[in-house]
Amino acid sequence: MSLSIVQKLVAAFIGLTLIVLVATLGLARWSFQQGFLDYVNALEQTRLERIQTRLASDYLDSDGRWDFVTDAYLGNILRPRAQSSATNSQLSPPGPRARQAQTDGPPPPRPGNRRQGRAVGPGPGGLGGPPPGEVGGPRRAPIVPPSESVSSFVPPTALFDANDEQIAGIAIDSTSPSIIRVPVVANGLKVGELRSDPRRQIDAPLETRFSKRQLTTSWIIGLISLGLALVVSLVLARGLSAPVKRMISGVGKLSTGDYGNRMQEQRKDELGQLTRDIDHLASTLEEAQSARNRLLADVSHELRTPLTVLTGEIEALKDGLRSFDATQLESLDQEVQRLRYLVNDLYELSLSDAGGLRYELRPMKLAGLIESLVSGVEARVTDSGLTISVSNKPRVDLPVLGDTRRLEQLFTNVLENSIAYTDAPGSIDIHLSASGTQAVVRFDDSAPGASRAECEKLFEPLYRKDSSRARRSGGAGLGLAICRNIAIAHSGTITAVPSPRGGVSVVLEIPLSKEERL
Repeated sequence: MSLSIVQKLVAAFIGLTLIVLVATLGLARWSFQQGFLDYVNALEQTRLERIQTRLASDYLDSDGRWDFVTDAYLGNILRPRAQSSATNSQLSPPGPRARQAQTDGPPPPRPGNRRQGRAVGPGPGGLGGPPPGEVGGPRRAPIVPPSESVSSFVPPTALFDANDEQIAGIAIDSTSPSIIRVPVVANGLKVGELRSDPRRQIDAPLETRFSKRQLTTSWIIGLISLGLALVVSLVLARGLSAPVKRMISGVGKLSTGDYGNRMQEQRKDELGQLTRDIDHLASTLEEAQSARNRLLADVSHELRTPLTVLTGEIEALKDGLRSFDATQLESLDQEVQRLRYLVNDLYELSLSDAGGLRYELRPMKLAGLIESLVSGVEARVTDSGLTISVSNKPRVDLPVLGDTRRLEQLFTNVLENSIAYTDAPGSIDIHLSASGTQAVVRFDDSAPGASRAECEKLFEPLYRKDSSRARRSGGAGLGLAICRNIAIAHSGTITAVPSPRGGVSVVLEIPLSKEERL
């Protein structure tokens, strides 16, 4: 099943949003877990540093011995203060002030002190205190259930002495590079070390609940983002597809021959440029259709005129209304020549429009070619009551890269047009010059003239001004159209403007050879 452009755009937006969300939330989740664990482990580092101060103090109170440290004692001081406050005084070695308060006599000996020839070490409960029967009575530490011992706390922690022997705590891999190590320093000497294996996952109930809340919040954010992305993508997709649909409709009308339709989009983006290009295409096709219709009408008119004359004269000869003599034969020949000129011009124009004219571009000089053409028509121009002159001062040869035969055809057509449409007495002046990188040839003739709007149409096929300039007897108005195609083939331009002499000025510009550019 094929999807519409709106569906494809929505799918693209949603897919992109989903990818971004998965990547962002996944990275955020991973970052949260790692950051949270780093935070918890940093707290563990701080707590161990605080605990080592207490251990060092108790170590000094025990005359530099670790005999008072058991798993229960270590578990008690590692346990959070709220949990350990009830048993803290029982599991910790009593200080001097506490011992003084408990008895009326002298304070009991510290755990680990050697008095009267024997060591006073940890009692049966695992903590230091006087043995049964001594002053102060039995002060054994309560047995800590396994669930409350140091093994129940995360991360696992152990105490090692200065000889790297484990004293109490959970056995851990001391070779791991991630182990947290906090030395126990007493009187400036390292007497032991606390080691903790940092957590690599969240498993405590409180932390797990917090993590789940964060995960739920991430899912809610993701769903809201997807909903917003869906709404925004629908709006954007419809906004983008609307001009596309109008373009589809406009192109469909163009394909049916309706060239008058215009979309007239006011957008400033690429779609707006595309719609303007389609409007320009429609305008071009409309003009081309109009030009084609006009060309067909003009060609049929041009063909009808000599054919009508030929038909009338032949009918007159058949009916005996005219005698067949040399004069009548000359009249028939003129009409046939007119048809031949028209057919040849149409053929040349079709070739030039289709790029079928062959061009052999070679180095040549325009000045010499023009002077040769002017010499060939000077006698005929004089017989027509006109004068022709070439202005080439200072002398410029106008070297160009061109096809001699095609450029000769161009200049001949322009000269013939000026001769045919200039009233006697009149003049035709040709000016040769170079302007920068261009060779410039200008044909100026005298009255009658044409307006600027009419001059712009002179290069259209079969165009004729409905005035005195339409008296030409030969050709069909295709010569200047062929001239324009020849100029374009030489990377040049040809234009017509009103002449200051009262007629029309035709200006041809062709690039000079590179070595002759000014």
